[in-house]
Amino acid sequence: MPKSPAIYRLAANRQYDAVSARVKSHPQDLMWTDRHGSTALHILCQARIVDGALLDAVQSILQVSPEQVAWGNVGTWTPLHFAVEPRLLPSSAWYTRKLILRLIEACPEAVSVPTKNGFKTRTPFHIACEANADIRVLKAMLAIDPSLATRPFVKFDAYSVTENPLQLVWKNRNKGFAHAATAREEKMALLLHAAYHGTVPTSSRQQPYFRLLTAACTVRCPRDYFTQILCTHIGDVSKCDALGNFPLHYAVASAVPEGHVYTQFVIQALLSVSTYAASQPNADGRWPLHVAVYDTHLTWHKGGVRELAFAFPEALRKVDVLSGLVPFLASAERAVYTRLNLSTTYELLLAAPEMVQAIRKTNRIAGLHKEATGSGPVFDIFD
Repeated sequence: MPKSPAIYRLAANRQYDAVSARVKSHPQDLMWTDRHGSTALHILCQARIVDGALLDAVQSILQVSPEQVAWGNVGTWTPLHFAVEPRLLPSSAWYTRKLILRLIEACPEAVSVPTKNGFKTRTPFHIACEANADIRVLKAMLAIDPSLATRPFVKFDAYSVTENPLQLVWKNRNKGFAHAATAREEKMALLLHAAYHGTVPTSSRQQPYFRLLTAACTVRCPRDYFTQILCTHIGDVSKCDALGNFPLHYAVASAVPEGHVYTQFVIQALLSVSTYAASQPNADGRWPLHVAVYDTHLTWHKGGVRELAFAFPEALRKVDVLSGLVPFLASAERAVYTRLNLSTTYELLLAAPEMVQAIRKTNRIAGLHKEATGSGPVFDIFD
């Protein structure tokens, strides 16, 4: 392997004061990489102790080649990935924050670059959350890419507790002193705000109305954190937002196939406080039970359909304005693809067996009308 250039050796030997002059005289040496694919900027950002001299060295490189912030080495780690890792000395915190913010400002797209080795695909934001980074760092990253707030870094699993940044921030709850708890709550609220509104709060413009419980219902949160939010904002369970949607509506509509167990937990928690929202249609005129069965394909035993049906039994007999079906028929349509929905269909039918006769009557009337007129109108099954 050819001899490394002076810039690289100066960075590796922590002779930061000499780096700036070398960058000016030999800028082409910044492109050199070692056998691990690391540049001088990678080496500087890996330093376990950050001081003013290192900041000046990094700044001189950023002025010449800011795109290097997003360059991955052989392990697909960028300088920003290394910069957000925790440092050895707490006294380096101020300099570390300055280092990270300068890297972000020089190359904003670097905040969304994921690692590509192993089963984890972590962006610098994921590492920052895990390292308990300053909230100003998290805010700067989310201002560039708000979707990072809930982006998973491992494959979804029904029982996983560490698949998104919210989980990583919450894991730090046992670290630090009393003031650390306040900082953690602020970080969690920041992530939820970014996930719900797609923006980060700023003092320079008017922010839309924000309910923490509603936002927590739209994403997968740590269970104990959700329970804490529910207890703190218990009055919001029965309050709708400007669109006419309740937290329960968001919880049902946000369900994903890999997270039915978690969705059931949220539905149970909300209904244990109040069943009122289960009896209220959403902004589109649809009841939570209809959305759960037809849209998000929740099931009776795992997903919260049972809880929704028991909370508002009348929904079993109401026709969905979107599908034109009652819940058991909507589930039966889905049962063609999975046996789980077959069981759900059976339970929904047991809960409202009279619906079979009502549908038979409707079909018989429709058939007679079609014979007489040549067309079959849409009938309400309760007419």
